[in-house]
Amino acid sequence: MKVPPVVHFLGKNVIRLFLVLIFVGVPVTAIYLREVGIGFGAKEALARALRSEAIHVSIGRLAFDPFSGLLAEKVLIREAVGRERLLAKLSDVSVSLNMSELTSGRIKVDRLSLSRASVSLPIAAESNARRIEFEDVNAEVILLGDQLRLSRFEGVFERVRIVLSGQFLNPDAVIIPSRRGQQQESQQEVLGRVLEELSSVQYPGSAPILRADIEADLAKPDSLTVSNASFRAGRIVGNGWALRDVEVSGEYANGILRIPRFIVRDERGSLELSAEWTTSSGSFDVAILSTIHPGQFLKLLEDKNPLFKDVRFGESPQIEARVVGESSSGRPAVRVTGMALFPEVLLKSVPFRNAGFSFAWKDGTFYGRDVRLSAKRGDFAGAVWIAPNDIRLDATTTIPATELQALFDPKTREFISRMEFKDLPDIQVAIRAPKLDFASLRGQGRFKLGRTAMRGAWLDSAEANFEIGDRCVTYRNFLVRRGEGKGTGSFAYDVGRQEARLYGIRSTMVPSDVLMWIDPKIAEAVMPYRFRSPPSVAVDGMVHLKDATKNNLSIGIESAAGLEYDLLKRTLPFGKTSAQVNVVGTKVRANVKRAAFMGGDTSLKAIVSIDAKDPTFGVDVQLNRVNFAQLTKLYFDYDDSKGVMSGKYKFDALQGRENLMRGSGSIRIEDGNVFAIPVLGPFSEILGTLLPGVGYQTARVATADFSVANEVINTKNLLIEGAGFSMIGAGDIFFMTSRLDMSMRVNAKGIPGLVFYPVSKLFEYVSTGTVADPGWRPKIIPRIDSDGEGAPPKPGRR
Repeated sequence: MKVPPVVHFLGKNVIRLFLVLIFVGVPVTAIYLREVGIGFGAKEALARALRSEAIHVSIGRLAFDPFSGLLAEKVLIREAVGRERLLAKLSDVSVSLNMSELTSGRIKVDRLSLSRASVSLPIAAESNARRIEFEDVNAEVILLGDQLRLSRFEGVFERVRIVLSGQFLNPDAVIIPSRRGQQQESQQEVLGRVLEELSSVQYPGSAPILRADIEADLAKPDSLTVSNASFRAGRIVGNGWALRDVEVSGEYANGILRIPRFIVRDERGSLELSAEWTTSSGSFDVAILSTIHPGQFLKLLEDKNPLFKDVRFGESPQIEARVVGESSSGRPAVRVTGMALFPEVLLKSVPFRNAGFSFAWKDGTFYGRDVRLSAKRGDFAGAVWIAPNDIRLDATTTIPATELQALFDPKTREFISRMEFKDLPDIQVAIRAPKLDFASLRGQGRFKLGRTAMRGAWLDSAEANFEIGDRCVTYRNFLVRRGEGKGTGSFAYDVGRQEARLYGIRSTMVPSDVLMWIDPKIAEAVMPYRFRSPPSVAVDGMVHLKDATKNNLSIGIESAAGLEYDLLKRTLPFGKTSAQVNVVGTKVRANVKRAAFMGGDTSLKAIVSIDAKDPTFGVDVQLNRVNFAQLTKLYFDYDDSKGVMSGKYKFDALQGRENLMRGSGSIRIEDGNVFAIPVLGPFSEILGTLLPGVGYQTARVATADFSVANEVINTKNLLIEGAGFSMIGAGDIFFMTSRLDMSMRVNAKGIPGLVFYPVSKLFEYVSTGTVADPGWRPKIIPRIDSDGEGAPPKPGRR
């Protein structure tokens, strides 16, 4: 059959045109629609199709992709009311239309697809509010009337891959118009902090994965069902902390949240948790088992609470707990029971080991039983109850205070540093208080000490019952032993009044050692009195711990064995001694009523200042018929002195500078051998020459009044009486250097005195030597003149 030329021409060109349209027009049109977009009000029509009563949708550009279909870009979803609150921003959304509806001239969206898109959701109504950003989102959303089916959703949020699926009824119900309130602002603030923390978390290994299947009628929140929920992550590194891995699985259905598996591991241990929460009643039940090391987490809390800076763990603690509660009444009721074991913990550099306890907590009340811990030396065991206005502690401990020194304030640490414990103490205590305040503390107990020292003063043992109340600790009926001595009585340490009160204390121990426990200043004042064996001591009164001017203490001392006392670098031995010491203000007043001393007896009154600004002391001593030979042997190393000495001496001095004492006194030597004293020894020969028959042992009595100042003993009326003569002297003895500056005049008695009176000036002698070598010489040396008569030398002549 022959085709007419015209038909052949038209057919050929139609085919060519069709081929051009197919191979050129379609691609060009597709490229145009993809790059330029679809106009003619298509994007507005599609936006209207996506709107509802709750949301308003705007599309930045609507394009057509041959492979993806309609592609909506820069999609903004806002609240329908006011159109101010931006609910979501979507980068690319593939839209699938219902074709049957489209042929009827209506636009209805059946499916929304996101491929490698980004989604941005706000956490607050403000335009500059922080947003939740999802990246690399691949999702398939099917719209079936009032049902939204999420066949798949996979995206990345803060480097966590999230995989979800599910279906939702009444999706518009989830869009709630923005309402600002205090609770909402608080929630937004918390969510903002969570997002900020998540942004700083790093995942050095593979990305964590969160999976869940979700179903809900969004108009009925109680219908929410979450199944197959899980979270898995490898190594997680945060700001100052790191975890080895995390595993979580759970589900939520019928208003009950179940988490059967929650495991967090670090390099040393793990935290395992299982929980169940019923939303209708608010009841929950949580079981916890932890061996995770808390060190890295405590560092994060150091800025909020300085206490966490002082806690360090050597080994991971073990904690088991069960938390049960409910909040349906509006006020949460929580009960916690469990146990904790801390193999090694460091609190303010104080090491403890095997610390542990069982505990229970309910409605603000905490009870810990079988509390135990061990320090480097000693152990602690007890029970504690902490409730509003009710704190109780029942405990026994053998831990010395020196082991806990670092736990206290600087002043307490300084006090404890002066103690030593060779034996462990044994302390039992029961304390009650409405709050953690020493002023409100009430309690009682008992303690036993072994070998213990305070400021170097040791005791062998001590025991007492004690009471705590009104900021005061009172030790009743204590018994202290040291060697063969012991002490009994009662003692109160009043922190409120800052005073120590002593009641009926009786002691057969060394007074300075006992007082060292009470007040070192008083002890130092008594310390120079060294008893050969412990005396009997009675103590009553009060010592103020801060204001020494308020001191009022009475100490009675009876010593059969006597004591020793140092004066001018010599030790004075005293026999049986009876004394009374009163501490009034900053003065220690000692009154030795009578003490045997070198064959005679003495009495002494002393006033010693314990004020560091006034380091003075004064002594008033009286001697009665003391063995003169022993005294001169002690101070001058004379061997031949005899007789007895009586006298008195009252002086004042600075502590540590006794050589600068100032005082006055008098002395009388009887039945003695005065010339046996080296300083007067030469007069034996002088008298034998002047008065034949008056010799070495004829000077039996010597008296003098004297004063002491500036290291000098001065006398103006030294009188020595002998058989047939007397000697009158005056001058200075420099007792620190033994230098002399004295004069002595010899007077004969009876007829020789009358004979020699005209030339008595010739019997005056002076000494400028030393005590050991006085070098006595005549004050006026006689000369023979040209007439042969004796006369004193004239000036210029020799």
